[in-house]
Amino acid sequence: MNALEPTPVPLPLTSQPILVVGATGAIGSQVVQALLVRGARVRVFVRSPEKVSTLPDDVERAVGTLEDREAIARALKGVRAAFYVSPHDAAEETLAGNFVSACEREGVRLVFSGVHAGGATRLSRFVQRTLFGLMMPHYKPKLRLAERVRTSRTSAVVLVPGNYYQMDEVCRDEVQAGRYPLPLGLVPRVDTRDVGEAAARALLDPALPSGDYSLVGPESLSGEQTAAHWSAALGHAVSFAPDLALTDALFERAYGGRKALDCQKSYRLVGKISVKTTPAQVAQTAFLLGRAPRTFAEYTHDTAAAWQAGNLAAEPQEAPRPVLAS
Repeated sequence: MNALEPTPVPLPLTSQPILVVGATGAIGSQVVQALLVRGARVRVFVRSPEKVSTLPDDVERAVGTLEDREAIARALKGVRAAFYVSPHDAAEETLAGNFVSACEREGVRLVFSGVHAGGATRLSRFVQRTLFGLMMPHYKPKLRLAERVRTSRTSAVVLVPGNYYQMDEVCRDEVQAGRYPLPLGLVPRVDTRDVGEAAARALLDPALPSGDYSLVGPESLSGEQTAAHWSAALGHAVSFAPDLALTDALFERAYGGRKALDCQKSYRLVGKISVKTTPAQVAQTAFLLGRAPRTFAEYTHDTAAAWQAGNLAAEPQEAPRPVLAS
């Protein structure tokens, strides 16, 4: 078996579905795929069924919005556990509150992935939340809603991922041209596929203790190291040339709106910090995955091969390459 395939950990499957919110997003889509690989019954909560038209027919579609409490209650009926990732929305705290409260009423385990100031006690988390909020005021609502999940009556599992490897895909054209422009100090990074698999484990394993879990790759990466990995994967030199103005433009082009703003503000922080990945964080990730986390070298190798295959396929049509959203 390939070492990067999901480890067939024997988890109890029942007829009860797992609900996934944000099934079309970077993380939600990976959660859906990881659940399907494991044979789970899956229900997705979407604004429109057309957005998930490519999913298998046996994936249940629950239609509604996070503003609609009745729609949330209908979507949660009979489910075993639910996955939630906060949308990029000005009302993110209210939306999260609607969903968490509904999970509490229905007795549904909640698995959440997002920004969180972890810690064993409320006091330690409050201190961490306060410090992080001073560095990143824009993230205060995200930190508050994560704490709401953490302290909810849902036996919650809070996944705290590092910076996604796949964020680099917004600068595909620049990387292929030999320049890595995203600001990176030294930050923990992780593959979104690993996040999806870890979430699937938490959703399917009722014996998994509640609490917060770090999700990281084997090591923190700087901008220079990231560029070096791209150089090796692409077979030509890629230099680290951080450019905030270009970064802002790339996220605006890839996402627009609130998501672009969140990413732009995030990279103003990750470009300045130096945070080493700890052995404990790697151990937590490996515990959830049942294997070692994917390395950035593996990700860049896979992605460079996919880019090359796509470029070769597109050459006869001379079609422009879009910027890929993570």
